[in-house]
Amino acid sequence: MDLSIIKHLKKKKTSKLSNLHQRLFIQLLADLLSNGFTIQESFLFMKKSCSIPEIAINCLVDIMERGDSFHNGLIKLGFNRTIITQIEFAHTHGDMTGTLKKIKEHMTIVEKQRQNLYKIISYPVLLLLFLMVVLISIRQVLLPQLMTNGTIDANNIGIQFIQQSPYYFVIILLSIGLIGLFTYLFLKKMTFIQRASFISKLPVLGTLYKEYNSAFFALEWGKLFSQGLEIKRVIQLMQATKQQTLMNELAELIEEKSVLGLTFYEQLPQFSFFSPELSLIIQQGEVKGNLGKELILYSELCGQHFFKKMEKLIQWIQPVIFLVVALLVVSIYAAMLLPIYGGMEEFL
Repeated sequence: MDLSIIKHLKKKKTSKLSNLHQRLFIQLLADLLSNGFTIQESFLFMKKSCSIPEIAINCLVDIMERGDSFHNGLIKLGFNRTIITQIEFAHTHGDMTGTLKKIKEHMTIVEKQRQNLYKIISYPVLLLLFLMVVLISIRQVLLPQLMTNGTIDANNIGIQFIQQSPYYFVIILLSIGLIGLFTYLFLKKMTFIQRASFISKLPVLGTLYKEYNSAFFALEWGKLFSQGLEIKRVIQLMQATKQQTLMNELAELIEEKSVLGLTFYEQLPQFSFFSPELSLIIQQGEVKGNLGKELILYSELCGQHFFKKMEKLIQWIQPVIFLVVALLVVSIYAAMLLPIYGGMEEFL
């Protein structure tokens, strides 16, 4: 019995897919479904081709054979809530292939931006590490010799800076870690709507977050409205999602205010995590009768703006890091050389 439990836990741990395998899984499933394969046939193909780890496919098949849904099976494979919610909605509006293709495109762009960010940050980070090694070497090897010879004064502010620099680095790293921890705990205590409202008010990140939320919700709402569903039914579907997300809380709040007589588009401006144009798009779409199509087009526009702003932000990161590194280098040279020159003048 104990061995079976250990085996089950081991299988559960290893069933999660890496980011690379998640993208490949979504891509293969989208291609296979578009070519007439069923979901079960697609899993069999993946298993035979060894393109996806067999243990993950077996786990997913076992879950579905027990009567559970496909999107719940993806939770076991490590997919995030956003992807799972999109697939859950796809079961309602029926455009599973289109949804998977959109997810694949989004994951590809995000991975590309992540790689670009790594490339931009890696070189400055290496410079910082090299700078720390040089600083510690100066402190441990060169300074004791110069102080023994009387070339420099130990009370000089530059020399004290070099001697205390390792402690400064530790304090800075601890401060960053503590700020990150307190921020995480602070956000964790909030509801999804409170958290979204807080993030949307942050400089730079807030604008990106609004664009992302507007693109995501406009796309999902647009697909549902395109199927002829009414707003009341869409809100019910948002509430019915099994993943506890911003969508659930938003649907509950919208339903409460709908009872008071507020229409769907009248409520949206009250939520700071949406772009102001979203409510106007919904209002015009209802009048023209093309709400679904207009929301899908608006979603694509918001998505383009989001990724463009992300690219600009990433391009700004490297110069800022290089500037910090340059200031540190100049500070170390000044702290080291000025006392030496001062000691040499006194000696001469």
